[in-house]
Amino acid sequence: MDTYNNDDETTGVPQAPGAEHTELLSFLQYFETLFIIDDSSHMKRQWSDVSALVQVVAPVCLRYDENGIDIYFVNHRPTLYFPGMSVRKSGYNHIGKVHGDDGKRDSAQGVFRDVKPGGKCKLGARLRKLLSWYVEQLKADPQRAPLNVIVITAGIVDDEFTAPLLDAARELDALGAPAHQLGVMLFQLGDDDDARARFEHADDEMYKKAGTRDIVDTVAWRGWPASFGADDMAKAVLGAVSKKMDGAKSALVGKVPPERRETTI
Repeated sequence: MDTYNNDDETTGVPQAPGAEHTELLSFLQYFETLFIIDDSSHMKRQWSDVSALVQVVAPVCLRYDENGIDIYFVNHRPTLYFPGMSVRKSGYNHIGKVHGDDGKRDSAQGVFRDVKPGGKCKLGARLRKLLSWYVEQLKADPQRAPLNVIVITAGIVDDEFTAPLLDAARELDALGAPAHQLGVMLFQLGDDDDARARFEHADDEMYKKAGTRDIVDTVAWRGWPASFGADDMAKAVLGAVSKKMDGAKSALVGKVPPERRETTI
């Protein structure tokens, strides 16, 4: 687990990634990028910072993927979502993508405007539905673009979150999917030691004991409530993403980015 403290010398980091990450982040064009945001009561203290973080990271992702990013929350659902609909309708898709001829685009800022943190953190349930949806997409279309999932959470969860990760890894192994097909980055905010221990286990030990591929990376941002900036956190997020891209580089270099196809599954 990579750990960043609020006293690290990272203040004043520009919104654009550093030169050392630029080449690797360009491989985001091969991936779909999906954020899962913990909007439980555990996130109330840092909610404004989480919103600012996504607003900093989103344009960087968009620079390399004009298809936009997807933003899902653990609890919040869009106004027009009803139970029984596809899980794909339970979040905000293609944020930042230009729609139609008028040049308009949705923004991460607009998405966060009506979301208020509260309730429990059923991260496992949310991961299960979204990862199961993606695996079914992949079964129907083996050329489906790889998925890069970024989970931003306090890590204080109210259900089992590791089982959905292992189930997805087993499914990918059974399909013989490329190693980079699915990656889940758990970005922990705060100082909860139990959460940190669970995330470290998910990152370093879980896949070994289960005998599956490793699809999990974790990053911890510690030191709350001392001040930190969205740009500082963005450096941590983008650094972890570029590290993941480095592992996929050899398999992707020289290839044409996959076509993005929406389905109704």
